[in-house]
Amino acid sequence: MTLNRMRSNALQNDLLRAPFATGQKLLFRAAQGLRGERTLHGTPVRAAKRGKGGEAGGGRSSGPLYITVERDGSDLWRLDPVINMLKEGALGILPTDTYPALVCDIEARKAVERLYTAKGMEPTKQLSILVRNFSDINTYTLGFPSTGMGQDTFRLARRALPGPYTLILHASKAMPKQCVDFLTGKSKPRRTVGVRMPGDALCQAVLANLDRPLLSTSVHVEAEGELEIPEGAVMMDMFAGRGLDFVVDCGTRVAEGSTIIDLTEREPTLIRQGKGDASVFVPELAYA
Repeated sequence: MTLNRMRSNALQNDLLRAPFATGQKLLFRAAQGLRGERTLHGTPVRAAKRGKGGEAGGGRSSGPLYITVERDGSDLWRLDPVINMLKEGALGILPTDTYPALVCDIEARKAVERLYTAKGMEPTKQLSILVRNFSDINTYTLGFPSTGMGQDTFRLARRALPGPYTLILHASKAMPKQCVDFLTGKSKPRRTVGVRMPGDALCQAVLANLDRPLLSTSVHVEAEGELEIPEGAVMMDMFAGRGLDFVVDCGTRVAEGSTIIDLTEREPTLIRQGKGDASVFVPELAYA
């Protein structure tokens, strides 16, 4: 049996099981079934290019590509279309070890514009990057400084990453200008950048197959004063008509943001306590 036929059979079995928590999501998956099977056979990039402007995100008539994957990474082959689309300048949603992330290639100017527009953000708002490895961190930042107490923050980062942390570091000149102010492109070089290396098998699999990091912003909804991860179908609705090219859905998970640590001063500073253990970088917090 050919690999394509095996993948097709797997997808058909998934559609028959359709293990969704709500009737809305069940109907959505059923409606997307045939299109999803077609795009998983290597056509999504060509389909995206048929949109206005000749590139991904230009108004595909069939709507965003919707892919469901197992959380343990046992069917990573399903992510192949997403990897190709991101290389072509697509805008999409990926799972991470915290909230899902709206992402695009950090060097794809038009995709960066669509990302800001999709979230309704000010063009000067600085976003984090999802990196593939420590080599990316070395390229897009000035590295890990030693602290006033002589702590080796690189060693601490090696212990913590991949993981649910956002580390604020001094940015290098490699950071594209459109990641500062995409409207003018005349901004001064970005001084700092939030770096994420998510400890999520699906996100890591996508990043490992790309040429550069991804610019990212979290996707969540307000629910009784708390932030929650919306279901895949809800995320599709949230960004309907906003240039979204794909959604990767790995099912319902507990919603919690990343722990943000500022490493730009002489001592690591906790900016926000989230999912990660802040005491890895700020030892005194272990006794708080």
